[in-house]
Amino acid sequence: MTNFVFPEELNFFVESIRPFQIREVGSEKWLDTHEMIIKLSQQAALEAAAHREEEVKEMLISRDKLKFLIHEAYCIFLWKTKVLPHLLDIDPNPQATFLIYTVLFHEGAVITLLDLALYHSSGCEALQNSVLDLIDYCAQGVTQLIGLVSMGHHENDSTVDVDEAILSELERQKRDLIYKIGLRCISILYFLSDSLNALPLSAGRRMIVTHDIIWLMADLLHFRPWQRRSKNGTEKFIDEKWMPVQGEELGKVVKHEAQTWFCLRQLLFNRGFMESYEFNDERRKHLSKTLGLMYEPLLDQLPPLIELKQYLCQLTVSNAQPNGMGNSKKTTLVLEEVPEIKDNLIRETEKFGGFLAIAQLQGELFLSSDKDYILNLAQRLNVAYNTDLLAELEEKVTKADMGKSLEEKPKAKHLCENCSNIAEKKCSKCKTIYYCSRECQLDDWPNHKSACT
Repeated sequence: MTNFVFPEELNFFVESIRPFQIREVGSEKWLDTHEMIIKLSQQAALEAAAHREEEVKEMLISRDKLKFLIHEAYCIFLWKTKVLPHLLDIDPNPQATFLIYTVLFHEGAVITLLDLALYHSSGCEALQNSVLDLIDYCAQGVTQLIGLVSMGHHENDSTVDVDEAILSELERQKRDLIYKIGLRCISILYFLSDSLNALPLSAGRRMIVTHDIIWLMADLLHFRPWQRRSKNGTEKFIDEKWMPVQGEELGKVVKHEAQTWFCLRQLLFNRGFMESYEFNDERRKHLSKTLGLMYEPLLDQLPPLIELKQYLCQLTVSNAQPNGMGNSKKTTLVLEEVPEIKDNLIRETEKFGGFLAIAQLQGELFLSSDKDYILNLAQRLNVAYNTDLLAELEEKVTKADMGKSLEEKPKAKHLCENCSNIAEKKCSKCKTIYYCSRECQLDDWPNHKSACT
């Protein structure tokens, strides 16, 4: 059986996960842990994809390591935003950026591992008070994702550039990782919203009141970061990569889109926490815009959204909350827990002299021009990433999917939307509805018009 981490290594790898300070990023001990987290992330993804027993997830929960992963994510985030700019001030054009990219990639690997571990409610419950830090991190990640989409970063042939200059390769890589981390944050927020009643009381308030995740989810549905236009046509983000879609596939809901809808639904339908949410005119107006996105093909694929559509319709035409859920009065908590991980990291950094002092200390490490050092580091990490095994697994999956599609997939039969007879012609505009004749299409147009638009 293929494994990235052998069973006898698993316990050692998980136990080796520990919190690092920002000044330790890039050190030998940090690199050792980085290699282990990369392999654990790959192994967890393999177990989930192959529907095997999820040993990595179970061991992370039982060993109480999830809070350390959140700590690592914040550590790299602060290094990326506070230390890296100082390093590039010291040397704007470093000869090698391999180690810098390794640090940036570490954040993505940590969030991937968290995403996989939180799929089950047991993972969310194991977060305990560290869930507040995770909510802050994910809200920030989704906000950055929306910002990148608004700038056109995800478009292949986009000429939009906020900096009004050609981005360096490092900057482009950094933004690519921020984009993928933002998509992972959507998944995590959905998992947390689904287990909200099992989390500390402050978690729900932080999601709904402090960060207004409801507003953020509505924003995501309009910006659609899981879809883009490129020179190859429309593409959707499927299985961690951009895939071209056409015909019927254009109307299919992808994972992150479904998670966004369900996160919005879970929060709006949580009676206990919605008591703290004030439905002012601006929020009503913003939420009502999502009604235009709830077309019939979407509701056919995600039937629970029918109830959400009814809720939003009532919310739009009435000043009172539908079905008695929530009220317009704000409620406050006398005592509320606050996140600690980020503040502790900043406090520890200030004791050491601040971010500039750390950048000066790490300059020799990250801005090194020693070719032997860079080569040895590249060889070491290539073994950790195990790109050969990844390519082999991807090839096997692709061949299996191709064989299945050729041998097992029958020719689909479509029914006319109007008379239910067998139909072969699609609506030329939306390409999702079939008709047997021009007469049936014209007869059904009053019903299909709004969904087609």
